[in-house]
Amino acid sequence: MAIGSQPVLQPERRQEDRSIRTFRPACIEAEGKAYLATMKDISEYGCGFEGAIPLTPGQPVRYRWSSRAFVTATVVWVDGARFGLMNDAPCDIGTNAGFPYRSVRIPFEHSASVFVCGRRIDAAALNIAQKGLCIALDEPIPEGCLCTIEVCGATFPNAAIRWLQGGSAGLALEKPMSLRALAFLTNPE
Repeated sequence: MAIGSQPVLQPERRQEDRSIRTFRPACIEAEGKAYLATMKDISEYGCGFEGAIPLTPGQPVRYRWSSRAFVTATVVWVDGARFGLMNDAPCDIGTNAGFPYRSVRIPFEHSASVFVCGRRIDAAALNIAQKGLCIALDEPIPEGCLCTIEVCGATFPNAAIRWLQGGSAGLALEKPMSLRALAFLTNPE
């Protein structure tokens, strides 16, 4: 910048209208970890979120919601548990895309126990969502059975085995977890 010239200021974007005001779970990846946050608003240029995630302005992150691909972005502001991201490139937020809605899956690698047909089977949780989990296991289990899952100190009774593929199984929870309960499991800090 030449002496005497005015610096180029970036416009304050928090006061701009957002294309969509929303309240949906999203997966935020930062520093190699996955976290749950609640998306509050979105435009093609960025999003506002709420979630207890250790972030700092200027930090690169990736985020996604529903079953969409990740969007790369940069943290532009943090205010307590609220934060704003600016996309590295404009993204198509497609207001009608993604219907029917599928809850975002959060990578979640923890040991788990599955109690089914009177047996305990050791498993590994691979991802988690408000309505279910994907697990890896070495023993076959019957599709359609009800089971109880224990993972990270949480117990989920009456989970239904929805699908089996290779050594993985999809389990639907009896009732959806609240965002608070899901964040407690995925955002331990």
